[in-house]
Amino acid sequence: MFGDAQKSLIRALMYPVQFDRDPCDGIDRVLDIVVDKRALGADRDEYSAAVDAALNSTDQLAGLIPQPHPEATVRAYLTALRPRLRAKSSTAE
Repeated sequence: MFGDAQKSLIRALMYPVQFDRDPCDGIDRVLDIVVDKRALGADRDEYSAAVDAALNSTDQLAGLIPQPHPEATVRAYLTALRPRLRAKSSTAE
């Protein structure tokens, strides 16, 4: 289930790239300033679970924050971000 807490984590992952021409180009920046700095007190596993829930949901992810990207772009960004979150999960640290 894609709940409010997970939606907050997805918003945190989207804000730094909301106006980038291609959000996928900002993945390294998002990992650095959001995930690795534990924004919202969440670790990689929590961000990863939120991305999984978001991608498995039928919710309109593009509408979670004001930004110009269509749904397909937001989902492509989260899909590209997913393996990067899992590459260095907090359970492996």
